[in-house]
Amino acid sequence: MWYDFTLEARDGSRHHVRYNPHTSECEGLPLPVEAGRFAPVPRVAKDKPLGKSRAPRLLKIQLGLSCNYACGYCSQAFQIADATVSKLADVEHFLTELDGWIAQAPEKIELWGGEPFLYWAKIKRLIPALAERFPTAAFSIITNGSLLSREKLDFIAQHDVEITISHDGPGQHLRGPDPFDDPERRAWIEALLAERPDKTGFNAVLTREYHDLRALKSWFAEKVGPDVFVGLEGVVNVYDAATAIGTGRFEPVELHSLTRSIFEALVEDPNAFGLGERIDEFYASIQRRRPVEALGQKCGMDREDSIAVDLRGNVMTCQNTGAKGAHKIGHVAEFDAIALDTATHFAFRDECMSCPVVQLCKGSCMFLDGEFFKQSCANEFAFNFGIMMAAIWHLTGMVVVGVTSSDPTAEPANLNKKGAIHGARLGDDTGCMALASGPRGALREA
Repeated sequence: MWYDFTLEARDGSRHHVRYNPHTSECEGLPLPVEAGRFAPVPRVAKDKPLGKSRAPRLLKIQLGLSCNYACGYCSQAFQIADATVSKLADVEHFLTELDGWIAQAPEKIELWGGEPFLYWAKIKRLIPALAERFPTAAFSIITNGSLLSREKLDFIAQHDVEITISHDGPGQHLRGPDPFDDPERRAWIEALLAERPDKTGFNAVLTREYHDLRALKSWFAEKVGPDVFVGLEGVVNVYDAATAIGTGRFEPVELHSLTRSIFEALVEDPNAFGLGERIDEFYASIQRRRPVEALGQKCGMDREDSIAVDLRGNVMTCQNTGAKGAHKIGHVAEFDAIALDTATHFAFRDECMSCPVVQLCKGSCMFLDGEFFKQSCANEFAFNFGIMMAAIWHLTGMVVVGVTSSDPTAEPANLNKKGAIHGARLGDDTGCMALASGPRGALREA
């Protein structure tokens, strides 16, 4: 499927780029091509389940879904009733049973909540034991940053734990109290940043109400300092009815605004919010001609070597789901019977396979269906289209002002309905043309 991108230069002249996201062929961008070799990846569906590997590259341990915050768009909230409640004794059983199902050391071990530090006693037992057993594994925790202390900081340093603090800057009230408003909590966050600057960062979610990246950057620069790393978890997905009618429901004008915000942030800084990696991957996909058949799901939980377990050995779709409900896919005691049958790879969704940004997006959440998926898809499209616009601008100095498809069924039904390119005039009313004086960075070899 080919798409024709209309680009506009500062002098008003129009140019065209043709792009096929299924084959990564591209005509009109100055990128050298050296085609690589890609193996197709397994594609999971509810009638095409996948198992898990006894040699996991990524091990996600869900400690529980309890949290001291109440994020307005929490992806776990609707799963809390299905999460198991574990005891400290379950940690010992978990550690005892490891040898029965793990054949080699994971590259990375992530500890998840809810809020992980609500499970502090379990963390103190788990990490030292796992580090002794798997000395090469890296550890990470994502936290809201509200429960840090001297004891925790010393433990984090001792075991070299990477810490990411979830914080939405000016949109923080959608998560709960701002730890920066509490002098003691702020002091511990600042201490962590001072002591472990290379292993500590922030992670923000963009919502309907707060997706201005300039405002986000300014907030962190003022509150924490200009050099702190702030990454983007991405744009909010819709997991329940409340989010569908609230903070996750972007109207077309808001989707347009989201795309503009992403684009302008990346024009100013091609590495803003860690998104430079996404741009480079997009370049690499074109240079190497990466086929869509080689793409797994965005989250990576469709991979055989990525596994999410709770302390009772239950295996779930991902770390955000509970093991007492539909998202339990097996148990480590019966490892060969584990079957991921709760998810749908993007290849089985018409919306994804007729989308120009599929190489960047790699699908929305793989277990969403119906209207929840449709809204999440629209949000993800707007987010990733902004990245694509920036990638093209850094190569050409021109702004994407329109997209059409060679497939008559994809335009306008599958493009304009997503809002971000409705009207096909992104460069006219957004201020984008004022930025397009020419590429601000040299072409980066991906």
